[in-house]
Amino acid sequence: MYLVDILRLSKQGQPVPLSQLAAALNVSPISVNQMCRRLQDEGLVTYVPYKGVSITPSGERLAVRILRHHRLWEVFLVDHLQMKWEEAHETACRLEHDTTDEVIERLDLFLGHPRVNPRGEPIPASAGALPAATTMPLTEMRAGQTGTWAQCASDETSRNFLASAGLRAGATFRVVAVGPESMLLEVNGRNVAVSRPLATAVQTVLEDRSGKAH
Repeated sequence: MYLVDILRLSKQGQPVPLSQLAAALNVSPISVNQMCRRLQDEGLVTYVPYKGVSITPSGERLAVRILRHHRLWEVFLVDHLQMKWEEAHETACRLEHDTTDEVIERLDLFLGHPRVNPRGEPIPASAGALPAATTMPLTEMRAGQTGTWAQCASDETSRNFLASAGLRAGATFRVVAVGPESMLLEVNGRNVAVSRPLATAVQTVLEDRSGKAH
């Protein structure tokens, strides 16, 4: 988790201050200092006192692998076992370390190769780097465009309605029509009307014609 949070908090390769890392992990600065020194001895991070900690290439590979395991398990637990995200997140923290890469590849195939977890966070590809999927509001999409559903910031009732129609994190959809009051989307061969007010709360990842996310 140290490596995952260092990767997540790092911006443009700049060192992550230990105080920021301690706050993210909810541990004491002394504990963070000791762990970062241990990780440096293992060649997973570079620690510079008073500046912060940076992840090394080998540390990044390990962090991305764990993050891939974690987020794929979140998708399975939420979409197929109907767990709440908070419960799924805690369970995934335990499963991520005990799952082999072979099992994860089978899980990825079973899930249909989702691009994001239930919170709309990108899922790393196998042996790949952490993708920086850029989201955009659903209301900015045009008729004929295809996208991946990332997240919805609306109330739980609205999210449940969308999920029951197949519009949940990771789902691929196509914009059929755009009107002044609503948008018509196609998901899994079914047309779903989404009101404009609800559409403003939705973030998506736009795909090009080759199916690649922007």
